Amino acid sequence: MNTANSYNLDDLMQKTMFCSRYAKHALNTDANLLCWLKNNHSTPCDRNEIQGLLLKTGLNLNDEADLTRAIRILRKQVMVKLILRDLNGLTDLNEVMQAMTALAEVCVQQALICLMKSLSEQYGRPLAESGGTPQEMLVIGMGKLGGGELNVSSDIDLIFVYAEDGETDGPRKLSNHEFFTKLGRRLINTINEVTADGYVFRVDMRLRPYGDSGPLVMSFAALEEYLISQGREWERYAWIKARVIAPAKHPQIDNLMRLAQPFVFRKYLDFVPSTR
Repeated sequence: MNTANSYNLDDLMQKTMFCSRYAKHALNTDANLLCWLKNNHSTPCDRNEIQGLLLKTGLNLNDEADLTRAIRILRKQVMVKLILRDLNGLTDLNEVMQAMTALAEVCVQQALICLMKSLSEQYGRPLAESGGTPQEMLVIGMGKLGGGELNVSSDIDLIFVYAEDGETDGPRKLSNHEFFTKLGRRLINTINEVTADGYVFRVDMRLRPYGDSGPLVMSFAALEEYLISQGREWERYAWIKARVIAPAKHPQIDNLMRLAQPFVFRKYLDFVPSTR
């Protein structure tokens, strides 16, 4: 792998815009992006840089409209930098996959924070039926996202779950299932919808229990029942890579992983009679 010092900056930019129509359009229409890239192309793109870039957009990350724009601006910066570094031999596949995975995680985590706050102001906090513990939606990354293997053209496979049923404590009460369904739909739109600033990632929800015909979100109990009674062989393999990506930390993450473990790593295999 070559270093940035081996190249003339003009050569780097020229090759990038010649080989990538996406980068050419982005750089020709955004002078600030071009200036930023010239000053920052030589350093690896990592999670710390991505988080810092999101904060530097100057937009209000607690406002849904501003957040929607901010994460699209962020995606463009990350994509163009990775394209330049990859085309010019300044990086390797590992950096690309780690950066794209970090981009997905940072955007989903920030969207979850913003939208949870907005919905809670409307309907109150979702609470558990037993004990009144506040509930949150956990976003599970599947496939390449779960395995930390996203590339620049990947979509993201997600599953939405929450720990316990109950209802919100606001004046306009909703069941936890209704609340988190609204939250899930808005989260998908925030990441997936094409706006004037583009989109962030295509979101695929087909790996959830029952696929497209199933509920958008499930409680832990409903998920466990599904895995025990109807989980299929390919789902066992898919769940090997399953990983909670948002919130970044939550006390229920370990409980969720323990719930899925007996399904993924079964104690006994089904008996298959001999054909001889």
